[in-house]
Amino acid sequence: MFKKTLLITLATILAMIPLACSSEPAVEGQIILDLSPAEARTMIQENLGQTDFVLLDVRTPSEFAAGHIEGAVLLDFNSGNFQAEAEKLDKNKRYLVYCRTSNRSGQAVNLMKNLGFMEVYDLDGGIVAWEAAGYPVVR
Repeated sequence: MFKKTLLITLATILAMIPLACSSEPAVEGQIILDLSPAEARTMIQENLGQTDFVLLDVRTPSEFAAGHIEGAVLLDFNSGNFQAEAEKLDKNKRYLVYCRTSNRSGQAVNLMKNLGFMEVYDLDGGIVAWEAAGYPVVR
């Protein structure tokens, strides 16, 4: 009896994992996507300077100062007040988010998704992949 209960419990937990890890939008109509460096570069070229587009660097101030993508705005994910600052942003703008390698930006994008931001993109591989692709940074 114990084994059967254990198996049913494990089966139930395993069945729930895809739901917990789902990339489904938190709000209907949301767009949450990863972009390659080439796709991100195209988006930046087409949208930089537009009032409805934000290039968001979520690294530390020292990382930002060492080199960032032109036009980026800094909002340090590790600052301790990232969520409070993110909540002040316009949820209807288009955001392209990046960090060093996509770890922090992935977490930031997930948080933004859950806060109801409508269109958020993550630069896959971060600024490391951006530079490896030969794209410029401001130093």
